[in-house]
Amino acid sequence: MKDNNQNNGVSPVMVAVAGAVVGAGVAVAGTLILKDKKNQEKVKKVLKNVKEQVKGYVENMEKQVGDKKDRIEGKITDGKEKVNKVTKSVKKSLASTVRDVKKAAK
Repeated sequence: MKDNNQNNGVSPVMVAVAGAVVGAGVAVAGTLILKDKKNQEKVKKVLKNVKEQVKGYVENMEKQVGDKKDRIEGKITDGKEKVNKVTKSVKKSLASTVRDVKKAAK
């Protein structure tokens, strides 16, 4: 039976400690890198580029949604017009049938 404190021979506590050490190392390295003005400018450029890409993506998605909305609204309008035509035709046909029935009943 396996010991609850170990998973495949690796202690979860050791994994947590190793993760903390790696995380701290990345944080220290990031801090050291960002102390240099050139590196700060590089990071700013990258962040600005990412921001512009995300902004462009959002604008593109908004345009696509707007285009689809316009097409759907157009289809709804066309559908309403067709329904109105059919309704008018049915009313005329029904009125004509009622007149014919009244004439026949006389």
